[in-house]
Amino acid sequence: MRRYTRNSRKRVVNRMSDNDKVFLKHVKAHCKSLGVKCIFKRSKSVKYSEGVRCSGWFDSENKELVVGMKNPIAFHVLVHEYAHLTQWVDNAKAWVNGVDSLDIMDRWLQGEDFRDIKKHLGRVRDLELDNEQRSVSLIKEWNLSIDPSVYIKGANAYIHYYNWIYYTRKWSKPKNSPYRNPTILNAMSTRFNMNYKKMSKKVHNAFIAANI
Repeated sequence: MRRYTRNSRKRVVNRMSDNDKVFLKHVKAHCKSLGVKCIFKRSKSVKYSEGVRCSGWFDSENKELVVGMKNPIAFHVLVHEYAHLTQWVDNAKAWVNGVDSLDIMDRWLQGEDFRDIKKHLGRVRDLELDNEQRSVSLIKEWNLSIDPSVYIKGANAYIHYYNWIYYTRKWSKPKNSPYRNPTILNAMSTRFNMNYKKMSKKVHNAFIAANI
């Protein structure tokens, strides 16, 4: 899936802890064993399609994991995208239900109409919830240099973003992504204990105020 925009590659790597480096080697080795290309771009974002840039993605069909390594949170993105790879490997229910819905969501954002779009957006949201929970498990398991509570606030913002898209029918601007906007982050929990099926008034108003 894609982490939407969210110093050279050498500078990012130099800030990694020893555990981070061990995890990075693990990701590369796991990808190699599965025939998945690990592509680390020397840029803040990567071009996914015409007019769409993101901070990284995992694509099971083309078997590639891509991350823009100049992004200030490139390692967060790497963990997130690798977690998607684990969903694919595990054939997780959220993955099976969400992949086709993700394609429908993309087509809807490009102008096609679907009567049951809210259902598909919900499946994509649930796919990301499962993935973010996996990401935090990886952070804790490998003792990575990422604060889990800080990560979860951003993750909750990202998950709710798929509820918000229903109202805007557009992606956020790279410089105003939900998991970077302080107004939205202030409305998020540091735990995975929110109501994800429906935006609360507080969360909805935060997205309005943030102009995402």
